[in-house]
Amino acid sequence: MKDTQVILDLQAYVDGELDTARRAEVERLLTGDAEARELVEGLRQVARLIRDHEPTSAVPETREFYWSQIQRRIAAQESQTSRPQPAAAAINWLRWLAPALGVAAVAVVLAMPKKELSGQEFAEATTMTFHSDADGLTLHWIE
Repeated sequence: MKDTQVILDLQAYVDGELDTARRAEVERLLTGDAEARELVEGLRQVARLIRDHEPTSAVPETREFYWSQIQRRIAAQESQTSRPQPAAAAINWLRWLAPALGVAAVAVVLAMPKKELSGQEFAEATTMTFHSDADGLTLHWIE
């Protein structure tokens, strides 16, 4: 049995998920194919084992208790969202302030007087060079 669709149909047959026409086709297949009957019986045994040995857990509270808690939480959240949040207003204000401060900082840097270096200051500059063949990196440090 190598046809995947046939195997899926057999599984759907065991689970009771086939329509009447397809169910009749699968039952005809089962009368003539021993391997298909063996697979169906194995699937039924697995379903029985799962159903019989599935752990059950009982909760100490009733269903109504949990639903009432859920309803209370939903109501509390709705009442919080209906009020305007002051923190959200502060974040909105900061959204405009941060770029404005950045633009102001760039303007201050551009407005500062530029000092030109003389030839002697260049001559006194200290330089260091680092090269790493392993990383393919050359770093020049000028002080």
